[in-house]
Amino acid sequence: MFSFLFYKDRQINSQMIYIALLMTVSGISGSFMATIISEVAEDIITNKLINAYYILPLFLLFFVILFFSRRLGLRWGVHHVECLLEISRNKIGNQLRQTTLSNIEKLNQGEIYTKLTVDTKKIARASISFIRAIQAIVIIIIVMMYILSFSFTAGLIFLSLFGIGLFFYQINYRLLLERIDEMTHEETKLYDDFGHVLDGFKELKLNPDKNEDFYHNYLLPLSKHVNMLRISIGKQYVDINAFCLFFLHYLLFGIVVYMLPLNYSVALRFKIIAMSVFLYEPIEYLKVAIPEILLAKVSIHRIQDLENKLNSFCVCSENISQTIKPKIVFNKLQLDNIQFRYTDQEGNKTFGIGPINTCINIGEIVFFVGGNGSGKSTLLKLISGLYPPYSGAFILNDKEINIVDHRHLFSVVYSDCYIFDRLYGVKNFDDQLIIDLLKLMEIDHKVKWKSQQFNHSGLSTGQKKRLAFITAIIDDRPIYILDEWAAEQDPGFKKKYYTELLPMLKKKGKTIISATHDDQYFHIADQVLIMKYGQLKQQS
Repeated sequence: MFSFLFYKDRQINSQMIYIALLMTVSGISGSFMATIISEVAEDIITNKLINAYYILPLFLLFFVILFFSRRLGLRWGVHHVECLLEISRNKIGNQLRQTTLSNIEKLNQGEIYTKLTVDTKKIARASISFIRAIQAIVIIIIVMMYILSFSFTAGLIFLSLFGIGLFFYQINYRLLLERIDEMTHEETKLYDDFGHVLDGFKELKLNPDKNEDFYHNYLLPLSKHVNMLRISIGKQYVDINAFCLFFLHYLLFGIVVYMLPLNYSVALRFKIIAMSVFLYEPIEYLKVAIPEILLAKVSIHRIQDLENKLNSFCVCSENISQTIKPKIVFNKLQLDNIQFRYTDQEGNKTFGIGPINTCINIGEIVFFVGGNGSGKSTLLKLISGLYPPYSGAFILNDKEINIVDHRHLFSVVYSDCYIFDRLYGVKNFDDQLIIDLLKLMEIDHKVKWKSQQFNHSGLSTGQKKRLAFITAIIDDRPIYILDEWAAEQDPGFKKKYYTELLPMLKKKGKTIISATHDDQYFHIADQVLIMKYGQLKQQS
């Protein structure tokens, strides 16, 4: 927590230093207010003071300093913490958008969501608690010094008790951190399971056996395990707080009566009791803040682990367009012994394709055909630069290239396409063209173009693909990649796709690469490439 708040890009964060100074000033002011009250009360008890109002201006001065320094410190703290979290979220977002698809597929999406939502909330809440804890610690230190100034014996007893509490806390908190980390991982799994309930609602609803098995044998046991971990951690919190803070604090009152020398005056004993009472508020606050800070410490490590993992995938820049080479005219793309392989967590090959050798020319319609699992979709991802090849080369216009640097050549609609409601990245577009395309795709009754965004609800999978096709057309790239696009279309629109839409794009000089099973339309293709078990078996 300390390094998260006080260090930025391996340098001391000056803003956090100012915030810490303000909270220190507020702690000093609060402590001085307590000492003023204590001294005045002692003088009144011993009849040394007739008029206590002469010191009131000094008391009010410290009160004003306390109020404004604490208010300003916490306001700056809130701003500072949220800015740090924004930087962290933006950094992760930038890393995610620049890494490769194969790396994204290795990540647990539920865990990413948890880290960017639940963990950041824990960090934000605990960071403010940490900032307030600075004031509490300053108060405790000054009050302890004040007690030592008028009673070394009482001060030594206080310090000894605090030392015992800190020792007990130190030997327990590492074990507690491990339990918190385990609980957080199990909570992530639980969130994933609840996601399965929502994402797989139809399947669970239609299959009572699956529904019962999932709920009773997976969701409930995991929920119970998380609940037991939370209860165990909560009990450990209670034990630490009871011993370190609650028990030791109230033990001080007994010490005042039974352990202090008998020659201590009533006024001196009153001062010690008053100071111990004044310590209650900062100690009580630390009792609440410490569990939050411990939870946040685990969350910070989790987010840092995600950042480090994403850093290991790629070196990111702030602006992707600065790393992309200038656009070139597309004439021909050759695949020269292209190979790719999937691996498990141990690095063992699970499936691969290649070597692939073929050539795709400008203005051609190329069909990749083959059974499910033959490698068609993988090959399309390789061609579009989403997967880096394991070996082999891409040759564009007779020149070897890194296909990743030429992803701007492709407009793509994958089988699991995602629909954005706005045309991101398109600077100039014709509203009438979009309306005409909606009519052409026969979804103008379901999708409306209004205020420069698509408005729709309840689209079928086939209709979603039509809308994705519209955005691909508007992107206006030289090569269109369409992965099983016609699979969810009705027979009438499927015929329109093959006999009208694809020829329309070809007439405009576009190249179409499509994965398909519809053999009745193979005749419209310039090339039909057959994939089988990851190999390009035949071409015609």
